[in-house]
Amino acid sequence: MRFERIFDDLEGRFEHHEREEMRAVSEDLARAERAQLSLADRLRGAGDHPLTLHLGASLCLGGIVEEVGEEWLALREEGSAQRAIVPFVAIALVQGLPTRARPAEESLRSPLGLGSVLRAIARDRAVVRLETTAGGITGRIAAVGADAVDVNSLPTGEHATVPGSTRITVATASLLAVLPR
Repeated sequence: MRFERIFDDLEGRFEHHEREEMRAVSEDLARAERAQLSLADRLRGAGDHPLTLHLGASLCLGGIVEEVGEEWLALREEGSAQRAIVPFVAIALVQGLPTRARPAEESLRSPLGLGSVLRAIARDRAVVRLETTAGGITGRIAAVGADAVDVNSLPTGEHATVPGSTRITVATASLLAVLPR
């Protein structure tokens, strides 16, 4: 009888040790999987959750993620059809981002690069506001290069080119967001 209790005790300890080891291994696997997720994966997984993006020191944009590219995202303001284009490098903080993620291979990730999206805006001749690290510029995108964007600025916010318009070149690295006007 005494040996049975000793064997039962040893068996219980062994089972407990096995469960603890399985739990530790699964936690390690979860951490390793989480370490592989990018911000883009998490933004793709945001679904209809409203987010607030903090860009630079003083610019905040709120809305719902509509599309995610390799280096940019389109954020649609709730209740509006207009969307802002935000380069990932401009994002400092994200509020409201859920923990779930959607890797690129599991979603309809946009194949367009930031330059392609900016060229589409230029083709539409839309008046936009470019928020940069040096301030904001209102105008039409005239040309998009590999690392810079030319903008015909509209100094007072007019919707047509007026005397006093200036062509300004914006380094893409300084771009925080392209907002509809």
